[in-house]
Amino acid sequence: MWGWIGLALAGPNVLTLGEGAVVVRAAEPAEKFAWVALDGSDQTLGVGIPRREPLPLAFVVELPALTTIERFEVPAFEASGAAAGRHVKTLRIEGSTKSPDDGFEPLVVAVIEDAKAKSPQSFAVAKPRAVRWVRVTAEDRQTAPKADHDPHNFAELLAFGTQEPIVVGEKDFTGRWRLRRKGLNDEPGDNTLELFQDGSLLRGCAVRGGQVLMLSGAIEHGLARLVETNDLGQSKAFTARVTADGQLAGVRFGGPATPFWMAADPDAATPCSEKPAENPVQTTLQNGQVAVLHGIHFDVDSDVLRADAKPALEQLLAALQAVPALSVTIEGHTDSDGSDAHNLDLSARRAASVVKWLTDRGIEAKRLKPVGKGETEPIADNATSAGRALNRRVQVLP
Repeated sequence: MWGWIGLALAGPNVLTLGEGAVVVRAAEPAEKFAWVALDGSDQTLGVGIPRREPLPLAFVVELPALTTIERFEVPAFEASGAAAGRHVKTLRIEGSTKSPDDGFEPLVVAVIEDAKAKSPQSFAVAKPRAVRWVRVTAEDRQTAPKADHDPHNFAELLAFGTQEPIVVGEKDFTGRWRLRRKGLNDEPGDNTLELFQDGSLLRGCAVRGGQVLMLSGAIEHGLARLVETNDLGQSKAFTARVTADGQLAGVRFGGPATPFWMAADPDAATPCSEKPAENPVQTTLQNGQVAVLHGIHFDVDSDVLRADAKPALEQLLAALQAVPALSVTIEGHTDSDGSDAHNLDLSARRAASVVKWLTDRGIEAKRLKPVGKGETEPIADNATSAGRALNRRVQVLP
């Protein structure tokens, strides 16, 4: 077992998919509302219409660890023109430590005001306490809809507080799952996924639409950051977390960010079920494909390698030692936070730090070329927290 230090009050928004918050309960009409509220983007979007998704709409979020929330916040939102009067007005927010289905007690009733739409609106929790599940109910909107097709709007819901260390077991991410085809409330279908966990590193296979995909990635703050690659070397990124009831839930990129849920199924075999363990970095590079590494972590806004980067670095080192004729380019990539120039410089320094780590362990410098790419080549949407996390990566090109 291992854990991470909890979040400080001034730290990240804990109520977002990019920090491991997962929707575990939502009636079908409320699924869009839940996605918009947690996607990490402050865009004002429609979350339903009275005819199909009448208010109130409610969903339950599972946090990755016990969290004491001090305040909630709604960012500035669009409230003029066609959007006037459409934004949700009252949010009833409750917390539970018991289960996603009961034990909920009030945290705050947030009354959002159209008149203050140009600035973030903050709602303090009068009596903060640790919770694992948060239930959010949109009670009403700024003005009653004029027609049954007049959409309800919402921007985003943020939460700030302290979170206990996220503990991940040695085999929490080892398992087999089946994709729920159309969302949280659908039955599992034929598409399957299998993961093998080795410390903080992950490998596996998926079968989707009859196509076999190879998976590789790493665990950070209890959240898997993964890349799937087809036999043509085309890759897409996604994040995922195993919930308390064993589901695999996350967000897939490679186009618009799309949430997904997968039901645990020990019989959902994939083509890699019978394969022996292998180094996915070595296999990818020997196939002439780009290896995307999410397990090489750095201090915040720094080129200093963190201690938890060692497993991914050793995996890359082993691949280079196994194929001594292989020369590679080491690319550093950042998200879009910060200026273009700063991110380009930071990514170049991070790539150089990886090269130095490898040369210090016997890999010839002439086999390694460090390159900084900054924020210029995202593999996921920087408008979302989950996307920004995936864009912070190292890539190795043969």
